[in-house]
Amino acid sequence: MKPLPLTLIFLLIHLTTNIFSQNTYDAVRITDQQIGFGARSIGMGGAYQAIADDYSAVYWNPAGLAQIRRMEFWLGISHLRFSNDITYQESVSAATNTTTKFNSIGLVFPVPTYQGSLVFALGYQKYKDFEYVNKFSGLSSQGPAEGSNRLSFSGVDPNNPEDVYDFFGEPVQKEGFVTDEGALEEWSASGAIDVSPNISVGASLIFGSGSSDYYDEFTQLDNLNNFQIYPADFNEYYEERILSSKYSSFKMRLGSLFHFSRFIRVGLGMEIPQKINVKEDYLLDSNLLFDDGFEETFDESDQDNTGTYEYDVKIPFRFSGGLALQLRNILLSESIEYIDWTQLEFESGELTSLNRYFDSEYRETFKLRLGGELSLPIIASQFRAGLIYDPCPEKNLSEDYDRKYVTLGYGILVDRIFQIDLAYMLGFWKQTTYGELSPEGTAEEITSQNIMVNISFRY
Repeated sequence: MKPLPLTLIFLLIHLTTNIFSQNTYDAVRITDQQIGFGARSIGMGGAYQAIADDYSAVYWNPAGLAQIRRMEFWLGISHLRFSNDITYQESVSAATNTTTKFNSIGLVFPVPTYQGSLVFALGYQKYKDFEYVNKFSGLSSQGPAEGSNRLSFSGVDPNNPEDVYDFFGEPVQKEGFVTDEGALEEWSASGAIDVSPNISVGASLIFGSGSSDYYDEFTQLDNLNNFQIYPADFNEYYEERILSSKYSSFKMRLGSLFHFSRFIRVGLGMEIPQKINVKEDYLLDSNLLFDDGFEETFDESDQDNTGTYEYDVKIPFRFSGGLALQLRNILLSESIEYIDWTQLEFESGELTSLNRYFDSEYRETFKLRLGGELSLPIIASQFRAGLIYDPCPEKNLSEDYDRKYVTLGYGILVDRIFQIDLAYMLGFWKQTTYGELSPEGTAEEITSQNIMVNISFRY
C-alpha cells in the first residue's frame, strides 16, 4: 500500500477555479437548434411564419393569432429519440437516449369587436431539448503531441511530494459516457390585433425557464502495463462530473402578417435581444488506482470539487420571414430565419474575456424551412410534409455538420371542433466532440427522431 496523505495528490488538468470550464459553446448551446412546437407546424417543416393560425402562433408569429375567431384550448406532448454512432480512435460504438415530455398547453380567446380582430393567448410550451448521449471506448494516441490529455499527478512519491508523474505518453485505454438531458420552455402572454383589413400585428411577452443535467463519466486504464515503475505505477483513473444548470430569461417576440390576397400571405417576425441567466451547480468525484491495489479518492469533501457558478448570456436579434401560397386544397409555405452568432456575449465576470472568440469561431446563419399541406375535406384530413436546413453556427466546417430534417404530418378534424395533429421529424448531421480528458475527439453521426401529438378544441 502507498503511504500517501489524503491531500497529497493534485490533478494538474484542473486549470481553472471552475472544474467545468466554460467556453463559447456554452452560450451557443442555449439558443441553437430550437425545434419549436406544434404538430401541424412541425409537420410542415416549421415553415409557419405566414400561416400561424392556431395557438402555436405565440412562437412562430404572434400576429397570426388575429386569424382565430373562436376560443381554442390546446394540449401537446412529444417523444424524442436521440441516436449517436461514435468513432473514437477507429473504435466504433453506438448510444441512444429517449425522452417523452409534456410539450405545451394553451388557451386562445378572441375578444368580440365591431370590426377587425383582437385576440389574446396564454400558455406554456417547450421549444428546445438538450438531449444528448455519447459513449466511447478505445486505445488512445501514443505521444503527447497526438492528443494526450496530459493527465499528471503530484504527491505520488512520499519522499518527494512535489515531483510530478505523468499518466500519458504511452497508449492507454480510454472509456467515456456522457449524457445531457433537459429542456428550455416558455410561459407566454400574447396578443394580436388587425390594424387594417389585411394587416395584423402581434406580440408575445415571455418568461423563459428551463434546466439541464449534464453527466460525464471517464475512465483511463493502463491495460498494456506501460506504467509499472514505482511510484508512478498507475493502473486506473476514474472521474465523474455532474453539472446541473437552471436557466431564466425574459424576452419579447414581435410579428406581423400581411394578406395580399386570398391566396398569398407574408409573415415577418423579430425576437428582441434577451439576457439568459445561467446558474450551475457542479460536482466532481474521482479516484486513482495503483498496481498494488492502493486507491486514492477525491470527492465532494474537497471544497474545490463542488460549487456554484452563475453568469449571463446576451442573445442577439433573431429575424424571420415567410411566405404562404394557397392553391385550392394545397397550401405551400417557406420561411427563413437569420441570426448573427458573432453577436453572442457573456455579460458577467471572467467569462467576458471569451467574447472575442465569437467573431473568430462563429458566423451568421440562415435557417431555411419548406412545407406543404394537402387538405382532403371529404375525409376531414390533412397530409403534410416539410424540410429544414439548419446551418451549424461554427465557421470553417463542412456541410456535413449542418443539421438537416425531413418532416411528415397528419391532421384530422372531428365534428368540426376537435382537431388532432401528428408530426414526425427525422434529423441527421455530423459533429466532433472534444473533452478535457479525451482531446483526440469523437467523430459522431447523429440521428434525431421526434414525434409530436397535439389536440385542439375550438368552441
